Amino acid sequence: MSGELGARSVDHDAANVAAKRWLREVANARVHATTGEIPAMRLEQERCALRPVPAPYAGRIVRRQDRRAPIASRPLVGMQHPLATYDMLVGAGL
Repeated sequence: MSGELGARSVDHDAANVAAKRWLREVANARVHATTGEIPAMRLEQERCALRPVPAPYAGRIVRRQDRRAPIASRPLVGMQHPLATYDMLVGAGL
């Protein structure tokens, strides 16, 4: 993709080169307003602590194999007590 900007021909390759130069010479070379540090120097200090970028998502979902019986064959366990238990608690004033 190219276009004309005045007498200049602009394409994505030229834009990338210009953006990388601006990052290197301007943005990452000046003192950052929040940290008070130069980003390029901070990156060099932290580079050894950085982890590699993970591989792009391949669309697979890895599931662990469940060795338990399927849910349909497991017995249901009730979570409610018999109503007499609640009557006893209310009667005892608890």
